[in-house]
Amino acid sequence: MTWWMWIVNIVGLAALTYVFYNFEKKWTSKAVLLAPITIYVLISVEDLLEWIDLMSIVPGKGGMRALILIFCLISVIFYILYIFNKIAESAINKNVQLMKLVSRISMAALTCILFFMIIYTSIYKLFGETAFEGKNIGSDLLSQLISFLYFSVATFVTVGYGDISAVDNTSRLAVIMEIAFSFITVGYALSMLSMFRKIFKPGPDE
Repeated sequence: MTWWMWIVNIVGLAALTYVFYNFEKKWTSKAVLLAPITIYVLISVEDLLEWIDLMSIVPGKGGMRALILIFCLISVIFYILYIFNKIAESAINKNVQLMKLVSRISMAALTCILFFMIIYTSIYKLFGETAFEGKNIGSDLLSQLISFLYFSVATFVTVGYGDISAVDNTSRLAVIMEIAFSFITVGYALSMLSMFRKIFKPGPDE
């Protein structure tokens, strides 16, 4: 994949994400959460499968690292805005049940965990043990995905077992972004519980 096709992928998929996010239809309310994952996978699938070397495409020594971190930041903001939007929407619409709101927040948290699983795996593929170190991460893609799914869940809930650790600035900043997402969304959702008790009333789901 040449550099100009790579840029076209980014622009096209970013535009698709924007369109999906701004058209609030029922069938897009959950599907839109897959946009950051889809974008990143489509861009990096060749590298994840070791078909090409993305490091040879992105100019500059730190270009790939900067691009990954910028995309992480944009995606985290995207997920936070989605959750805040759904909480605000539920506060206005009193017919929305609490279970439905919890489901929306849970779906956003789950997709964010999966997103960072892909990010961590990609970073490990690109930079190897200079980015992450640990036992039994795996040498094949499936094993690495499982290892970094485990690491992403542990990071999200801030458990930190220490068997896999981030050892360079790129991986550490990515971890910080996931922890920030966890604290912001969970903290905000919990702070709204008292308001939810007053707002939500028993009724049929939409």
